[in-house]
Amino acid sequence: MIPFFRQAPAAPAGLTAASLLGAFESLGDNCEFGIAQRYAGADPLGLFRLSSTPLADLTHAVETRFAHYGGADDIEVRVGAGGYLFCHSRRYGFAYHTGDMAPHVNPADILGREIRRVAYLKDRLLADLAAGDKILVRKGPPAETEGAVRRLFAALRAIGPVTLLRVCEAGEIPPGRVVWRGEGLMQGTLPRFAPYAAATDADLPGWLAVCGRAYALHHSLVDPPSLAPDGPPLLSAPETVRHALDTASPDPGTLIGSRSVTGLRGNRLHVVAAEIRLPEGFCGTRAALTFPDAPAHARREADPARRGDWQTIYTATKTRKRQTEAEIGLLLAGPAGTAVETRHWRVTEGCLPGVG
Repeated sequence: MIPFFRQAPAAPAGLTAASLLGAFESLGDNCEFGIAQRYAGADPLGLFRLSSTPLADLTHAVETRFAHYGGADDIEVRVGAGGYLFCHSRRYGFAYHTGDMAPHVNPADILGREIRRVAYLKDRLLADLAAGDKILVRKGPPAETEGAVRRLFAALRAIGPVTLLRVCEAGEIPPGRVVWRGEGLMQGTLPRFAPYAAATDADLPGWLAVCGRAYALHHSLVDPPSLAPDGPPLLSAPETVRHALDTASPDPGTLIGSRSVTGLRGNRLHVVAAEIRLPEGFCGTRAALTFPDAPAHARREADPARRGDWQTIYTATKTRKRQTEAEIGLLLAGPAGTAVETRHWRVTEGCLPGVG
């Protein structure tokens, strides 16, 4: 809270979406907040950033300083749906995606790596808890009671002067608001959580609003910080262009309208966005922007059912360490003659469109 007889400090100038969400550390319950951080351009290290973490098990792990989490008798690597490899705790049920897939990677071959990773991140988290600098985030479903969250908070406070933000779906508190629930404990609300089966559908504007207000409370600011605007685009092409398939192309589609973009910076989130219009007679199955040589961090494809008006599509990726240029293009799938129009192509560094 703001002390009496003292002017509240001004919000820091030039705070980006990435630096705002990077001031928070996730304690689960799934990877939604970690995904929101990625969409903002931040990929911080964190023991539970992309983990499934049942609250009672998390509380016990904190109470015991994670002594039983991560040993050779606790950690196993399992093959999950779609061949994705997950690191799983036998004792606590914590689980996270390792970034690997079977059959390309044998689970036994990465077990030692994951044991070392968990050990390092445990030590890092304990040091962060003792310092109390970051705001911790516990995102939880309605069944997670305030009493259970307070037990977690008490266990955290036994280690250091932490601040915990409990995030719920809108209910008792209107969406977007954040309030103190006691010294060091805040509660905020999102308009909606992403479905548990599709955590990548994270509500980035909602997370930015909640975290901005929590940041203001934590730092005794009158107002949430204003986020720095995006810098000038690396590519801007406002003209309207028609794209069509000369021959049939099944999913994932044929790359058309490709061009090269220079001036990228390494280890940064870059976004290609455009407006697209599907004709009334559109018979294709996919229209999406792409960085052909890089994995997508986030993507919004054209809605095939939406015809005749303009819709915004985008794809985001994180550049490699020394990468300075990339190819972009449109993936179009459908029978021969499938056509669309695009306009206002932009490539920018930073947040997803409309929130930076």
